[in-house]
Amino acid sequence: MEVFIQKPSIDLYPGIRVTKDMVIDYENENVKQTINDLVFHSVTKVKGKNFESVNDTTIYLEEGDILIFEEEGRGYIKPVEPFVTVSEAICDLTSIEGVGE
Repeated sequence: MEVFIQKPSIDLYPGIRVTKDMVIDYENENVKQTINDLVFHSVTKVKGKNFESVNDTTIYLEEGDILIFEEEGRGYIKPVEPFVTVSEAICDLTSIEGVGE
């Protein structure tokens, strides 16, 4: 029997790692976002055929959280999946090299 791992993604995503002193004001035609004192506030407007929606969200961040920036109009998002830097991913994969051989 062999040991397998899911093929790692090589897709790169722009983003930021949150610090306690971080202050951000971001706005486009779809979203207005602020980060201050580790509180992320986002108001998103979505329009479609026969509907309009406004989502008002507050997320209490922790220092070190990663936010991904989506250029498609949603601005910053806190992903559900864990994200790491390229260096951290290489370190993780190197640490399991040879396991199961």
